[in-house]
Amino acid sequence: MWKFLILIILLIYNSFAKEDVGMYEKQGQTIPLELQFTNEYNNKISLKEVIENKPTILSINYFKCTGLCSPQLHSLAFTLDKLDLKPYIDYKVITVSMEPKDTPKDALEKKQELLKTIKKSFIPQTWSFLTSNQETIDSITNSVGFKYKKRIKDGVVDYLHPGLLIIISPQGKITRYLNGIEYLPFDLKLALLEATKEEIRPTIAKTLLYCFAYDAKSKTYVFQAEKVVGSFIFAVVLIFFIFLVRGGRKKG
Repeated sequence: MWKFLILIILLIYNSFAKEDVGMYEKQGQTIPLELQFTNEYNNKISLKEVIENKPTILSINYFKCTGLCSPQLHSLAFTLDKLDLKPYIDYKVITVSMEPKDTPKDALEKKQELLKTIKKSFIPQTWSFLTSNQETIDSITNSVGFKYKKRIKDGVVDYLHPGLLIIISPQGKITRYLNGIEYLPFDLKLALLEATKEEIRPTIAKTLLYCFAYDAKSKTYVFQAEKVVGSFIFAVVLIFFIFLVRGGRKKG
């Protein structure tokens, strides 16, 4: 009985541990500012040049994603519209594509789509949309602890990835993570002000949202629940195992 329970726990843990999609936070570490990207205007530019010594909001998405990325970026645009800080003067925004096949044209189209939703005066250079090759993409995602997984199903390519924002100081230091796809203007403002002072803050909300994956049969995007279900089963079995162990000790 005991061996059977231990075997179940190990099997669940191993299958769950193989899924490394998620956010592995690296507060206090500095991103590689020398990395070169191509912006939405087809110009080569480094992260240092984009940040321009300002606190920066970083998101990692891909421009043809119709799952989590689109609502996340639209939510960010909505929050920026309400943010009580001056665009370009007080902060910058960077969206990096994790898809190496995304082009500057794709980046510009996504930028124009989002800027149309911002009603207040907003300097376009505030928000940069960057593309690059796989090596450079890997460098930036690894530096911030952003783990994602490319999937090819029925000839359709998509990505399983977390949804969140990463706050970067003017010197390129990671100061905070904001999980989810909806952000309060106050929370974002506070995070940017903290980044200006290079104050490192822990992430309070640990719940991450993950990208939807394309289902070719239904032609819709479906949520990838394996991670949630796996962790729930593991927790239930672990609790049951502890209960049995304690019960056995009391009888002894």
